[in-house]
Amino acid sequence: MLNFSVMRVLHTADFHAGRLLRGHDRTPEIHDALVEIAGLARTERADAVLVSGDLFDTGNPSADAEHAVFDFFLRLRDAGIPGIVIAGNHDSAARLASVAGLLGWVGIQAVSQPSATPQDMIRTVETKGGETLVVGALPYLSERRLVKAADLLGGDTGAWRQKYREGMGFFLRRLGEGFVPGAVNMLMCHATMDGAVPSGSERTMQFDLTNAYTLSGLQLPAGAQYVALGHVHKPQQISDTPPAYYPGSVIQLDFGEAGEKKQVNLVEVEAGRPARVHALPLASGRELRTLRVELEQVEARLEALKGFSGLLKVMVSAPAGTALPGLKDRVLKLAPNALAVELDAPQDDLATPELRREGLSLMELYERYHRERRGDLPDDLRAAFREADESAKTEDVA
Repeated sequence: MLNFSVMRVLHTADFHAGRLLRGHDRTPEIHDALVEIAGLARTERADAVLVSGDLFDTGNPSADAEHAVFDFFLRLRDAGIPGIVIAGNHDSAARLASVAGLLGWVGIQAVSQPSATPQDMIRTVETKGGETLVVGALPYLSERRLVKAADLLGGDTGAWRQKYREGMGFFLRRLGEGFVPGAVNMLMCHATMDGAVPSGSERTMQFDLTNAYTLSGLQLPAGAQYVALGHVHKPQQISDTPPAYYPGSVIQLDFGEAGEKKQVNLVEVEAGRPARVHALPLASGRELRTLRVELEQVEARLEALKGFSGLLKVMVSAPAGTALPGLKDRVLKLAPNALAVELDAPQDDLATPELRREGLSLMELYERYHRERRGDLPDDLRAAFREADESAKTEDVA
């Protein structure tokens, strides 16, 4: 029997367990954040938890990364709180599918891949209070696969974008048809919406190459009382009708997210009525900060930051052509928590070098991406990337 009392649903996304920042493993901080979120689910008396993708940072996560995520699910089980998760673009859909049965034993329903049968992507939770939650769960669907399936090779960008929207619209419409009158109906999706404001972290190779593929808020099923989004790391509301939210990543994952306040969303909702959304701030994770300093002020500025317990990126301004041997050692001696030390060269326009990508090859983009995440690109990875790029070009031509 359907009940009309208030349901409380906790929405989170983008854990990225296993993330390395300049070679520094952020997984312990992510684990702390997940422990904090599980505690909030308990203290806020959540009836269910929704995780909108990117549980892991890579398709082959480390043992520590898997421990962080699975420990989170076990904590939800211990609190008697069910959950629903979908795969994001950083997750291996096959890997998530392989553990879906085990996750089910602890009350976590996983949807790893889109299905032509909408019912395969509809998940239902019967809460302790007797309410029914119906979730249309759409995991990440590769833009490239959707476009290539449409055989649009050689089409213009506008045609690709429209075909992507049409393909995603098919799934969204079918999921909306699975909503149940008298129940609380929600949608989960891992995608980029029109108007979404990215964190600086997402101005990377991956985001730059795929941000042409977006969804319109007009495509969201009108019957959804709340749309639980994942993919964009900056917390934000993206649509009013239906209400659609990105909760953002759970810690400041890289220096592009420095200064962002992280959160999860608590959604209070009754069947047939508008949802009320409350942001719950998160305290876990080390603060990231980019320090821009003139060469002659390096020692003085770093000395003043001795009490800073977060992680630093130090950008040193110097005249063009200045040679600075030993600069990194000078910085690390005063600030062992500095993960990156870079020269800030004079600019010839308003764009910073790390955001100026016009005319760069895929290899150059990848080198910048790797340098930001893990440091200089090793020769073996450079060769492997070049081989993969050539193979992909050959496959597309065929």
